[in-house]
Amino acid sequence: MTDLTAAYMLRGFWALFLATILAIGFRRSWKAENGGLSEWKAEKGDTVVWFDPIIFPILLVMYTVLFYWLYGALDGKQYILSIAIDIFIFVSAYFTLLLFLLPVLRRYYTAKTCATFWLIPVFLFYQPHMLFNITTEPAAVLYIPEMLLRVLLVVWSAGFVIIFSQQIISHLWFVRKLKKHSRPADDSELAEMWDSLKEEMEMYFPIELRYCSVIHTPLTVGMRKNHRITYLPEKTYSTGEAELILSHELHHIQRNDVHTKFFLRFCNALGWLHPLVWMAIKKAEDDLELSCDEIVLKDAGPEERKKYAELLLTTAGNARGFTTCLSSSARTLRYRMRATIHGRKKRLGTVLLFIVMAVSVFCAGKISLATDRDTVDSILRLRADGISEAGVTSDGNIDQTAADTGQFVPVSDTDKLTEYLSGFQADRVLSKYNTLVTDEEPVLYGVVRNVAEFYIFDEYMEVNVPGQRPVLYHLTEPVDWEQICSFA
Repeated sequence: MTDLTAAYMLRGFWALFLATILAIGFRRSWKAENGGLSEWKAEKGDTVVWFDPIIFPILLVMYTVLFYWLYGALDGKQYILSIAIDIFIFVSAYFTLLLFLLPVLRRYYTAKTCATFWLIPVFLFYQPHMLFNITTEPAAVLYIPEMLLRVLLVVWSAGFVIIFSQQIISHLWFVRKLKKHSRPADDSELAEMWDSLKEEMEMYFPIELRYCSVIHTPLTVGMRKNHRITYLPEKTYSTGEAELILSHELHHIQRNDVHTKFFLRFCNALGWLHPLVWMAIKKAEDDLELSCDEIVLKDAGPEERKKYAELLLTTAGNARGFTTCLSSSARTLRYRMRATIHGRKKRLGTVLLFIVMAVSVFCAGKISLATDRDTVDSILRLRADGISEAGVTSDGNIDQTAADTGQFVPVSDTDKLTEYLSGFQADRVLSKYNTLVTDEEPVLYGVVRNVAEFYIFDEYMEVNVPGQRPVLYHLTEPVDWEQICSFA
């Protein structure tokens, strides 16, 4: 078995493992919400699919600290930059693709399934970066001059800080405003219904119910489990209306949708440069509401569905901050009302989630950025120091002991090889790779000044200097292997 085969087998195993865990977690969550697996729900305390979405931004901060501690300031910065670029590219591309596919997905699959599709980055990037950035080279390299990249990073970082800080400040201000203009829900009938629904859904942690005079639609706030508050507008609801409203909000709480909103707004700030990401986030937030509509109305008849649609229409309003609400603004009401009234049976889509998760593992870490374009002569000091030893191997083995074991054909005319390689241009790849592997492709092995080693593949060059980590370069044009072999 070659190193490349082993690397892809490991990635394939990891893809199947994550996809299986996601499929199992999704099915168990669905069953727990629909009357089964109550012991699983009681053990977890919620029906979140696999991981709570809030783990996504938390782990990114932990990775930053970890990489600085493990690799030092310089290499740590490279790893962090690689992660940030990879996540930005994947989230932007994935959300954009999902945005265009969403009309088809909504037509054939349940709202809970559509809402879960938006969480794929959570399940993908919770894992350590080195597990999906395995030892294979990237599929594509984008060259951006270092000065331009620095400018883009400054602009992106400033935008991220401003947008996400504004979202947090706006949320805190809104929560404070809600508390200031609210009072406990002292209606005994409403409180009894609230406690009954909580018990029915096996939610035994405290959730406060209050009336608020500055809102027009019911909503729930609270990032911590034991500090959740559901606010109702200062108006009178019928018994049927109150039951629908309270059930909708309790399902948001049961799914930790407040944390999902935080994750989505974080992704919004992360991909703020991409205009379609803004549209995708709005659609994702709509799917959270649609999925709660779906579970509330799972056994409802035509009349109850009609009543719920009227309730959405009369309680239209905007949710601000990291909050969930019964009814959103008018731009999404038409679709929600149509979905509510018709209530067509749709597929659960567990297999499709499995496939998307597995494919995502293979897509992550496959695009890298490169800067610092220079000639191979300048990078290796070829003309100044000369190639002291070189050889070509065709079996894909690039182990540094290849010269001792006779696994490559020695290059006798190192002067011509030096002249040939000196004119090539190469871009330094920002992503980190422990070792590059190949399979049944020619590999040029060389030693410069009896110190630095280099390996050249079709489009890549890896440079190893004792005491330093390997550096990967992307050649701007492929080498001519027939000409190189002619130097042997």
